[in-house]
Amino acid sequence: MDQLSCIYWFSGTGNSLYAAKKLSEGLGGLPLVQITNQTASDAVGGVGGKIGFVFPSYYGNLPRAVRAFVERLAIKPDTYIFAVVTMGAVGHGSIGVLQSVLKAKGLTLSYGRGLTAPANYVMKYNPADPAKSSAAMEKANQKLQQITAEISAGKQVVKKLPITANNLYKDIASLDAAFTVGDSCTSCGICEKICPVGNIRLDNGKPVWLHHCEHCAACISWCPVKAIDYGDATKNRRRYRNKLIHVSELTRKE
Repeated sequence: MDQLSCIYWFSGTGNSLYAAKKLSEGLGGLPLVQITNQTASDAVGGVGGKIGFVFPSYYGNLPRAVRAFVERLAIKPDTYIFAVVTMGAVGHGSIGVLQSVLKAKGLTLSYGRGLTAPANYVMKYNPADPAKSSAAMEKANQKLQQITAEISAGKQVVKKLPITANNLYKDIASLDAAFTVGDSCTSCGICEKICPVGNIRLDNGKPVWLHHCEHCAACISWCPVKAIDYGDATKNRRRYRNKLIHVSELTRKE
């Protein structure tokens, strides 16, 4: 069945899913569709339709899974296409990348903005403490109200900066080699279920990474016993996950 309007989301620690849910609520309950390796077979959008993409910025770039999904997705001409990018700092370069991907398909990005959320890339730094994270989410909620109103009104604006880096995209096969699993692992399988690109499987009850990682930090952040680390760097670092999102909401849907 053709889908006139919906929001496609990709999320690791829950910030982008939270933003997508708030946008959906403010836009009359637009259906939410998780970006995974699956793609709808029918074209979406069309005159009067709104198709949205909500995802995190990775080094000012698009997550590879998001880019591949958009490249495959059939979108009808004259669709109002919007994007909201969650980021810890400057992440607008990813909007420009999305704009280019859509342009190559003969489509136009109608609206694009960044949304500052709690920084949480635990593999590189210690995520903010709970108090600072809560304050950041309060500001994000205020911004989401503005973004929702602008999208609802059909505003045409794309806020971007020419900042992208390809650090995350080098040596992709080895990106997940540094993950380790401690003795506290209970073989609960949450890491396997929550990986948005199916990069983890359990082998004898322990997670094994399959070398097509997005570095979304879902596995390390949502492990209930903090059994997963990334080398030695994360052993004493906090884990961040959006407290308003339940782990079951992030489970990969086929």
